[in-house]
Amino acid sequence: MTFTIAAALTVLVSATVIAADAATSRSGTFSFFAGADVSGVPTDPDTQPVELGLRFTSSSNGTLAAVRILKANGSGNSHPVNVWSARGQKLATATSTAESPSGWQEVKLPTPVRIDAGQVYVVSYHTTRYRATQNFFTRTVTSGPLSTSGVAGVYAYGAGGFPTSTYKASNYWVDVVFAPAVGGSPTPTASVRPSTSPTPTPSVPPSPTRTPTPSPAPTTTASPLALPRVAWEGGPAYYGAFPVARGAGWTNPAFFPIGVWQESVIEARDTALDKSAGINTYVAPTDNSNLRLIESAGMSVIGGNSGQVGPSTVAWSLSDEVDMWGGPGSSAWTGNHPGQGPVCQPANSRCGYTIQEAMLKRFPADGRLRYANYGKGVMFWETDAEAGRFVNSYTNVVSNDIYWYTDPGVCESPSEGPGIGVRPENCRRAANYGRTMERMRHLDGADGKRQPIFAFVEVGHPFTENEAPTITGDQIAGAVMNSLIHEARGVQYFNHNFGGSCLSQHVLRDRCGAAVRPAVTELNRRVSSLAPVLNTQSYEWRFNPNLDTMLKAYGNSYYVFAMPGRTGGTGAQTLTLPPGMKGARAEVLFENRTVPISGGALQDSFARESAYHIYKITP
Repeated sequence: MTFTIAAALTVLVSATVIAADAATSRSGTFSFFAGADVSGVPTDPDTQPVELGLRFTSSSNGTLAAVRILKANGSGNSHPVNVWSARGQKLATATSTAESPSGWQEVKLPTPVRIDAGQVYVVSYHTTRYRATQNFFTRTVTSGPLSTSGVAGVYAYGAGGFPTSTYKASNYWVDVVFAPAVGGSPTPTASVRPSTSPTPTPSVPPSPTRTPTPSPAPTTTASPLALPRVAWEGGPAYYGAFPVARGAGWTNPAFFPIGVWQESVIEARDTALDKSAGINTYVAPTDNSNLRLIESAGMSVIGGNSGQVGPSTVAWSLSDEVDMWGGPGSSAWTGNHPGQGPVCQPANSRCGYTIQEAMLKRFPADGRLRYANYGKGVMFWETDAEAGRFVNSYTNVVSNDIYWYTDPGVCESPSEGPGIGVRPENCRRAANYGRTMERMRHLDGADGKRQPIFAFVEVGHPFTENEAPTITGDQIAGAVMNSLIHEARGVQYFNHNFGGSCLSQHVLRDRCGAAVRPAVTELNRRVSSLAPVLNTQSYEWRFNPNLDTMLKAYGNSYYVFAMPGRTGGTGAQTLTLPPGMKGARAEVLFENRTVPISGGALQDSFARESAYHIYKITP
C-alpha cells in the first residue's frame, strides 16, 4: 500500500467530511458512505492484485442485500465481491455487471445474507486498481445500527482470499446495503454465537475508532423496575474518553474485554490459538511479542513498556503488584524491581506511590488508558486510605490477582483470607473471587469516581509448591462468573504453571491446559455472547441470602445471574423476584431448559459451589 504526500493530504480533508456524513442512508436501508463526498479520494499507485475489505458489525439483526465499491479508473469492467464471517468463512459471492467507468458500483448478492447482531462481518472485492484514504479509521464510523469494527479497512494481496492485513487505518471504500430486521435489535441468548475471540465488536479488534453507539431501542422493552441501581463507571461509554480504546472498538456494547496475562505472540499460530479460545486482549505481553501480528488478528494490547505501542495498544500497564514490593509510601525509588537489589531508599522504607508516579511519567499523554494490577497489599495488608491511594490515583483500569483456588497460603495466613473473615473451610470457593471485586469496588468508589475493574483468574497451577491445588475448568468458570456478578468489567487469565506436574508459560495453548481449555473456551463464548447484557447497569436486589446474584434488563427481557455465596447456596434454592418483574417461565441460558415462575419466585438447584445459572425472563 503506497501513498504520495499530496494524496495523503487530500485524504485527511475528505476523511473528515466522510466521517461526518457516514450515517446518511437511503430509506429503509443503511450504508456507511452513501452521503460522503468522494470526489477527492485518490487512486492508489499500487497495481498488484488485491482483495480489499471493510469489517463491520450491527447492533440489530438484518440482511445484507448488496456490496458497494468505489471504483478507480482503469480497474476493469467487472469485480467479484464477497461477504465473510469474522473467521473467514465465505458467506456469499457475486460479480458486478454493467459497471460505470468510475465511482460507486452496487453489486447485488444472489440471496441476501443474514446479519446477526453483535457479530463481525467483512465485505470485500478483488481488483488491481483502487481508491484509498489513509488515517480514515482512526475514528469509528456509524450508520444507524451499523458500526465499523476494530481494524476496519483490511486487504489481502494475491488472487483473492479473506482480507486481514491493515495499513495506516486506511479506508478502501467498500460499503454495504443493510436492512434491519423488523422489531429492532435482539436480546442475546444461548444460541447467539459469541463474536468470539477476535474482533472487537464482541471480541476486540484493534485499530479503527468507534464511538459509543447505543443500540436502537427494541420495539418492546422490559419495564423499568422500581429498584436502585448498582454504581458503575458507565459501561462501554467510559472508553469514549480514550481515543485509542475508542478506536479499538471498546465503546461497542457488544464488546467485553477477555485478556491473557504476559503471553507471548511470536507467530500467527499464537493469535489463532488464543482467539479460538475466546481471548481478545493481551495484557503486558512479553517484550519479544510481535504487535503487528496482534493488530492483524484484530486483538488489543494493554502494553507493558514504551516499545509495545501500535494501533492495537489501548492502554499502558504501569506495574504489577507494586503495592506488595514497593509498599504504600513515598520514599525515593532506586529504580530496582524485585530481585535487583534494594527497591526503596532508604532501605526498608516504602515507595510504591513514588514508583507509580514514575511509571506515569514514562508514558506519553497519548489518549491511552493507564492500567495497573495490585495484589495482597491492597486486598489484605493495607488500610483503606493506603490501598485507596493506589487504586484511585494512577489508573483508568485496575485489577487485583488473588488466587483463592490455588494459593497455598491464602486460606491459612492470619494476614490474608482469615484476616478478612474467610474461614479455611470456605476459602476455596468461586464466591471469594467476587469478594476481591467487592474490595476493589469499595476502594475505587471512595473518591466518588469509578473505573472499570477487571477480574483476574488463574487457569492452572500458578505457585511453585507442587502440593498446592491446581484449578479445574468448573472452578475457572465459577471464579469468572462470580467476578462478573460482582461487577467485573473485564476478565483476564493468568496463563502460567510454575509448579505441579506440567510446567508451562502458555497453559491455554499447550498440553498443560488440555483439561481446562474446552471449559475456558465455552466460558468465553458465553461471556462474549452476553456482552450487551453485561455492559448495562445492574439493579440492586437480593434474590436469596445464600446466593450471589446480579439483575439486569436488556431489550425486552430481564437477566438474573445466580450462584452459591461464600458460605452456602448449594442444593435446592428459591429466588424471589422483585416487584414488577413479570414472567411465567425463565429460560436457563446455555442449558436448554426452562423453570417455571410461581408466586413471584423460581426454584432451581446448584450442584456445587462453583455452579451458576443465568435466567432470561421475558414478560
